[in-house]
Amino acid sequence: MTKTYIIRIKGIVQGVGFRPFVYNLAAERGLKGYVLNDSKGVQIGLECSYDAARSFAEDVRRLAPPLSHIISTEITEGSESAFKGFEIRESVDTDGLTLVSPDVALCPDCRRELFDTSDRRFNYPFINCTNCGPRYSIIKSIPYDRRMTTMSAFDMCADCASEYKNPADRRFHAQPDCCPVCGPQAYGFGLEGDAALNRAADAVNSGEILAMKGLGGYHLICDALNEAAVGKLRELKRRGEKPFAVMCADVQTLEKYRTLSDTERNIIASPQAPILLLDWENPPFPDSVNPMGSNIGVMTAYTPLHALLMSRLNTDFIIATSGNLRDEPICIDEADAQQRLKYYTDNFLHHNRDIHNRVDDSVVAVAGGFPYVLRRARGFAPYPVMLPFEADKQVAGAGAHLKNGICFASGAYAFPSQYIGDLDNPETRDFYTETWGKMKNLLGIEPQTVITDIHPDYFSTRYAAETGAEVVTLQHHLAHFYAVLGENGHKGDALGLILDGTGLGTDGRIWGGELFVRKDQYVTRAARLPYILQPAMDTAAKKPAMMLVSVMKSYGLEKYADFLYGRFPEMRAALRLTEKMVETGFNSIETSSTGRLFEAAGALVSGIAENDFEAHLAIKLEYMADKTVTDSYHTEPMNPAGLFDGLFSDLASGTDSAVCSARFHNGFARMLTAACIKYAAGIKTVALSGGVFQNMLLLDRVTTLLRQNGFTPLIHGRIPANDGCISLGQVCGYVYGDDIKL
Repeated sequence: MTKTYIIRIKGIVQGVGFRPFVYNLAAERGLKGYVLNDSKGVQIGLECSYDAARSFAEDVRRLAPPLSHIISTEITEGSESAFKGFEIRESVDTDGLTLVSPDVALCPDCRRELFDTSDRRFNYPFINCTNCGPRYSIIKSIPYDRRMTTMSAFDMCADCASEYKNPADRRFHAQPDCCPVCGPQAYGFGLEGDAALNRAADAVNSGEILAMKGLGGYHLICDALNEAAVGKLRELKRRGEKPFAVMCADVQTLEKYRTLSDTERNIIASPQAPILLLDWENPPFPDSVNPMGSNIGVMTAYTPLHALLMSRLNTDFIIATSGNLRDEPICIDEADAQQRLKYYTDNFLHHNRDIHNRVDDSVVAVAGGFPYVLRRARGFAPYPVMLPFEADKQVAGAGAHLKNGICFASGAYAFPSQYIGDLDNPETRDFYTETWGKMKNLLGIEPQTVITDIHPDYFSTRYAAETGAEVVTLQHHLAHFYAVLGENGHKGDALGLILDGTGLGTDGRIWGGELFVRKDQYVTRAARLPYILQPAMDTAAKKPAMMLVSVMKSYGLEKYADFLYGRFPEMRAALRLTEKMVETGFNSIETSSTGRLFEAAGALVSGIAENDFEAHLAIKLEYMADKTVTDSYHTEPMNPAGLFDGLFSDLASGTDSAVCSARFHNGFARMLTAACIKYAAGIKTVALSGGVFQNMLLLDRVTTLLRQNGFTPLIHGRIPANDGCISLGQVCGYVYGDDIKL
């Protein structure tokens, strides 16, 4: 019997060519009705039998556009009838939750047209279609229509409007559709269009630095194969040994220099097109790209503007680093860029498509053959995480103080934001409040409860109190635990191995080497690394050689004192004073931090006393390790004393530093695995989180040993293991509703 049926589809179904897909599918099947966007997703009306409606819904799910992600479909009976055909209707505003598409990298079809001299968009820097282009960075509000984006400033010309209305065209209902006649333009150097782009390329080819507006903000760009240019940018950015990421034109260019695994190729060529960390056997770059080693992140030209610039250069690789002052948010508009980036360069390439939501480049590694996100931003935000348990109200996680991101949740959906940064300066705090307001507006979520860290002085904690919502606290490392449980959809018992640099504990000490047990919805802190003193408070995080003195004193390793002080002759007097500080406890705090231990080990192995940037010497320790070494230092579960005894002894006897680093990593992994075995109590799932698990060597060693001993490790994938996961963990901790006894 023919009736009208309404099919409601929720998921990532706006900005991905979903309505044109539905229109064409209905036309193929000769069905009458309509499709429209509303604030809940996509609504389809069909005049047909129930069986035909059900079959159509199944085909929609099975054949949906590649960029879409359907969460649910629902079929109900409707009242409208007598359709004349099938049509795409204007979007309507309704109450509900719409999932927003992340920005999408340049697709193969648009890339081909970009360089086709016969195409009307030849050399046009803002070419896009339903399969690629700006999404989250330009969306102001939902539903996703041009009028709700920053493209509303550009009226379509007749040709673009014809494509937009043509169901057979790839740009059918592509909201950012535009061309050289009607769309945004690039400009700079007193020039516009191709002339400006050519001048920008000349600057890079001449060894100069270029500031260029991209998709989610400005990049600072120079020739990655020009040692003088890279060195100048490194000096101006006061970057120390912190690695740069590089960009190349495409995967084919990259494979001229490095063989890629299938997983690596799929990640780099994905619609997200993140920076992918690769270990290069013979990197073509000068040492100044990464002074610490051959682990260098690479991405392809993911916007047409970047692709056009690369096509005009005499180099296959450029540095493309965030256009900002140190520790501040990325610049997104011309006036801000001209003011803040003038310290680096006089060369600017702007464009007039406004950026509404600033987004940095995402960073990804490969762990166990799968993507492992290290920084979540462009291409990933604001894609949701499905919660294992539905929230009973609209809630938000305020996030941590460092590597901050926020998370809004409603029902079964949690929406982690893009990377915001460290909330130490006014500019990043402004970005925090800006993102809070924009996500609230975009998602239509008004948090009734905000979950914060227990640290009372964090900006995020104070901001939560100003929202007017109920404020609930959750300890930092528990948030890590719940983040990895929630991301993996794990509802049952689990151990939680949480390793990071810092987080206030419920006992007033600084935690960071924790083993939690979740059993029958009851969570306890089963074990931890021994508390040792962190001398001079945060100064020891900046000067790990000071922490090394505390390690020596706390673990009874004074026999190596002369070796330690000889390792850092320029700090001998300061380290002697540090020893007195540890003996008296003056200006020190107890900590179980794993991050401080890895930094201390890194200082000892490298002979460098101070961090250039956060976790610098811990990262250097990882990069120095000889991965072929399989033996290790020995110690007891959750007691690193033996690891440092072996490390001191080996270095004092002249053992190669690469071997020492490997033995330390291997020993640490065995120590952690032994602790899991000791406290398992029949539990076979181990959740791993915390910034220390962005050490890919340690992560590999720990997961391998856990599997060998019958455990199933749960690790992050779409959300970072560092404090970028805290806001999601705060939301997950709330919805799990466990009884916690620490």
